[in-house]
Amino acid sequence: MKPAPILQPFLAVILGMSLGLLLVLPTGENPFQAYGIWFAAGFGCAGSGGFCAIWTALQYATPMILSGLAAMVAFRSGMISIGQFGQMVCGAGMTTYLVVVLPGAPWLRILLGLLGGIVAGGVWSAIPGALRAYLNINEVITTLIFNTLSLAATGRVSFWRIPAEVRFTPLIPTTKLTVAFFIAVGTAVLVYVYLWRRGAGMEIRTAGQAGLFARFAGMRARRAVVRGMFISGGLAGLAGGLEVLAVHHRFVSSFSTIDQFDGIIVSLLGQLHPLGILASAFLLGGLRLGSLNGLQLQTAVPRQLSNIIIGLMMILMVMPTIARWVAKKSR
Repeated sequence: MKPAPILQPFLAVILGMSLGLLLVLPTGENPFQAYGIWFAAGFGCAGSGGFCAIWTALQYATPMILSGLAAMVAFRSGMISIGQFGQMVCGAGMTTYLVVVLPGAPWLRILLGLLGGIVAGGVWSAIPGALRAYLNINEVITTLIFNTLSLAATGRVSFWRIPAEVRFTPLIPTTKLTVAFFIAVGTAVLVYVYLWRRGAGMEIRTAGQAGLFARFAGMRARRAVVRGMFISGGLAGLAGGLEVLAVHHRFVSSFSTIDQFDGIIVSLLGQLHPLGILASAFLLGGLRLGSLNGLQLQTAVPRQLSNIIIGLMMILMVMPTIARWVAKKSR
């Protein structure tokens, strides 16, 4: 990552937070005091029991890391996929189904369940990818439609619960931080190695960024795009599978710790790079947690303020790109 791209998200965060101070004033709260409560509830340690909010922030960040990676791989494939939510639902549904119905040792059911979730999410994403690559059907529309269809596709397991023997055990008492976080971090490393250190990954990035060049270079650009979309959906499917095994312990179609478009936010704020995604997912996870346990419970500031500030960050992030596009069109 070059210095300038690294600096851009920092500036977006600082400016977004600074503008957010003005939004606190109409509530009658002291902006700096409200921010202190917000960050303490999201990232701090307090209480005689030694509870640290940072552990829950890492739990919140876990699905954001994987959905951010999913959005990043789609972007790197030249696709604007907004289907991470539907792919997570499919992954959660398939994982729930497999760990419940399959016989065998718990570790084997967990492994097969997560693999099934990856495949389910990958297929759910590859279909819009193939429709765009071969029929030129807009992937924004198809992935949005597939988000809704995923709820119907997983109807059979709507009320199923995860058996106790295959649930992930918390690493720290009173939290839901499990090995799922380390799986997400390890996956980020694998995605980096694949996309930047392997020929197949380079083919995906080349097909996404310079499709015409990829074709003249003898690459199978369309197949590479579809493969990239399958990997993207598989990452989101893994996020859904880990959520039901580690956090909810039942099938869910609404992930309380993550909004539908958080994957896109995390990937853009992380500059479409796995390392940046790890940092932005942790930041966003802490902000989401702090808005629930801090702003909402301890101040008169509505928790929706965090969404507004995150939105400001995204606007500030894309402003240079918009400015370059306007300058290019004006010339």
